[in-house]
Amino acid sequence: MIWSIFLAVFLAAIVEWVEALTIVLAIGTSINRKSSLSGAAAGFAVLAVLVAVFGSALQYVPLNILRMVIGVILVLFGIQWLEKAILRYTGLKARRDEAKIYETSTHEFDAIREDRSKFSTLGFLTSFKSVFLEGLEVAVIVITFGLTGDVNQYQGMLTASVAAIMALLIVTALGVAVRKPLTIIPENTFKFFVGIMLVTFGTFWSGEGFGIEWPLSDLFLLVLFAFYLLLCLLLIGWISRRMVNPNIKEADPQKYPAPLRILWEIFDFFCGDWTAFCGVAITVAAVLFLDNVSTFPGVSLLPGTLLVAGIAVSLWAAMGRRSQSVKIEL
Repeated sequence: MIWSIFLAVFLAAIVEWVEALTIVLAIGTSINRKSSLSGAAAGFAVLAVLVAVFGSALQYVPLNILRMVIGVILVLFGIQWLEKAILRYTGLKARRDEAKIYETSTHEFDAIREDRSKFSTLGFLTSFKSVFLEGLEVAVIVITFGLTGDVNQYQGMLTASVAAIMALLIVTALGVAVRKPLTIIPENTFKFFVGIMLVTFGTFWSGEGFGIEWPLSDLFLLVLFAFYLLLCLLLIGWISRRMVNPNIKEADPQKYPAPLRILWEIFDFFCGDWTAFCGVAITVAAVLFLDNVSTFPGVSLLPGTLLVAGIAVSLWAAMGRRSQSVKIEL
């Protein structure tokens, strides 16, 4: 068992399964359990197939390339989680209230409720969509951590899959026991620390893919985690003292043509912030350039330093822009 991978995947999965549980419970209460549970089961089945197919296919990609690409994806994924968590801590984004979401969803389903004794296509599809979309993030994390977290990819995939399944079983058991949203779980705190873990592992693994030899080997993960934690705490303090600029507007994807909206949805799933994306892209290009300049004095120390600094600046710049916008989704 690779405990660093297990903990990161377990905490991330807890957050997503709690969000999915809220909708599944609302459908089961307002429409009927058969439709709700059938949709949830179908969503889990599709996710399991995706993990099996993509996990098996990506095993044939060279490990260094896999770590470089997946590491960058994890960094962008983690920055997205951190943006939401930091904005919630600073009061610029409303904290997710599972009880309120459950109540609102229940009222909506009550208004369109059909005969509760009959199977509801709407209930099935809504439950399926909720589980699939929330679980898709879990699937991405399982695949990325499973394939890059250890040289033995089978062991890595097994560890990540067990962590996700255990999180699902715990959330399901608690949901069945209390039969209401799990408001006792501090979701934003989970999201904050998981976001730091995603950026930490993403930095470490992408660096290994670039050929960077980190000081202290795997123990350097703790150094990176502490660095990003301090950076986020500084960001929270800085943003809390800033004023909102009403002239800054967020992009409206609904104005785009259908093909561009699809591309935006894909981009939004993995990153959703052009400032962070461009910053990380420039950082990756610079690291690749330095990696090929072997005659430059002291170049062996520069790629790792540049990678960490570039990711930190990208996160800071992205948060600076987001914190000035008044059009932040709740």
